[in-house]
Formats: sequence, C-alpha cells, structure tokens
Amino acid sequence: MASHRHLIETADLERSWVENEMFPLCDQMRSEPEIEPVMRGRALYCLFYEPSFLTRTSFERAAGLLGGEAHHTEDATQFFPVHTLSYIDNIINILGSLKIDLVVLRAGDDEVVARAASADAMPVVNGGSSSDHPTQALADLYSIQRELGQIDGSTVAVVGRLEHRNVNALLKGLAMFEDVRVIMVPFSGQVADDVVEYCTDRGMKLETRKEIDAVSEADAVYLNGPRTVAHIQLLRSRNSGDLRIDERFMAMLKPHCVIMDPMQRSGDFSVEVDDQRLAFYRQAENALYVRMAVIRHVLG
Repeated sequence: MASHRHLIETADLERSWVENEMFPLCDQMRSEPEIEPVMRGRALYCLFYEPSFLTRTSFERAAGLLGGEAHHTEDATQFFPVHTLSYIDNIINILGSLKIDLVVLRAGDDEVVARAASADAMPVVNGGSSSDHPTQALADLYSIQRELGQIDGSTVAVVGRLEHRNVNALLKGLAMFEDVRVIMVPFSGQVADDVVEYCTDRGMKLETRKEIDAVSEADAVYLNGPRTVAHIQLLRSRNSGDLRIDERFMAMLKPHCVIMDPMQRSGDFSVEVDDQRLAFYRQAENALYVRMAVIRHVLG
C-alpha cells in the first residue's frame, strides 16, 4: 500500500491507494458515531499565501474533529519573516521548532510546495498551487464515486474557466480511471498542453465543445467559475459565461447527472432551481472527510 509522507502533486497518487485506502477511510469516518482522536496533542498549520475559504476551513475543521489544534496565516505575504517564499525551508523549520506536526501550504509558485517538503521537518500537503490541488482532486473523485457509484466509464463535462488548478487536478485524477471521457465547454482559457498530454497518454478521451447543450451527454457536470467579478463582466460583454442553472438547463441533463462546483455557488453561475442533482454541499462535506483522511494518512 502506498505511503505518502508528503502530498504534493495529483500525479503522485495511485489508483490502488485512492480506492483501497482513502475512499474506505472516508466512508469509515463518515459512519463512525465517534471519530478516533488521532490528532490529540498534535497541531496543523495552514500556511496560505493566497486567501482561501473552503480548503482552509475544511482542513482546520478536519484537525478539530480528529482531536487536534489548527492554526493559520490567511495571507502570509503580510507577515515578517514569512512574507517571502525564498526561504520556505527556513519557515518550515521554524514551524517544526514550534511543535507543529503538519503544514498545509498554499502558494502561487508550483516549486514552493516541493521545496517546503524537501526541508523534511514535518509532512507538507499542497493546499493549492498555481497549477495543482491534489486534495481537491481527491474530494472531487470521492464525490463522483459516491454520486455515480463508480468513476470508470463516466463522462464528465467541465464548464467554465479551464485554465485553473482545480480543473488540472480533476483531469489528472480522472486519468487514473478507465474509459473516462471529458467534455470541455470553455467560457475562458484552455487546459494546459502538458495536462492534456498527461491525460491522453493514459487513455482519457478529451474533447472541446462550444455549445452548452453538450452537457446532455454527461454523467457529472463540473462548474468552474471565472476568476473575478470583472472577469465575469468581461465574459458577459462578449456573450459568454452567462450560464443559468434553471429548469431548462436541468431538463437537458440525464436523470442521474450531478452538478458539482468547487467554488460553492459563489455567484459565477446563476442557480435558479432546487434539485437533488445539485451536489454542491455534499461535495463540500466530502472534502471534509477527504482532508481528515489525508491528515490521518500523512501523520501515520
């Protein structure tokens, strides 16, 4: 069975570990009337150089449910001496000297997380780098597994902003499975060439479609919103990005198709229906159990 002291890249994950250890551990903790406090006397630190709501909150809550403490820096660029990433190994060693047991690191530079892990003072988990987000990939895969019953053979439509770490991570995660088809419906950007190559080399079928009715072929729709309000307004001025999740949209979908959104209805898309196929909050709960399982795994 795979053992990960650090969790840095989605590409490092193995299907056998995901299916035989992570998913069962998530299911086990979900069903336990009382969760084993494996973090009692231990502390997690969210060292975030970019703001985060869901990732940071779910990791902090995960630590609390496991009996541990959680601390954070929401925007580490504002604090000396951690404001510069040039000495990330020094920062990690400082946290180690303060008896921190696990660091979740979010930084815009992909190489920073790997450099932090190389200090080897404690386990380091990638909480979102510029092009990857492995724990979000695990949460999304676990959600698809729970919603559809399996990932093999599924068709996933990715709608919205494609040049984003959540999309990169999801695609690399899906590439672990068999006979997966991904339909990309871009409102902006495109998936990086290296991510496309990674996925196609592993047999994934990737196609780009211009019309939103392509979602009718999907088993799961993955919404990924534009970057900012200004970005949304720009897209809409070009007659793009104005997606309404309404009765008409839902009628296009297969009866079992679920809609996922890692941004949790941030206003990027207009949600005008109440439908069981909207999996937003179940997806958030799944992310909590996944991050609990990640903590348990890297802490041994």
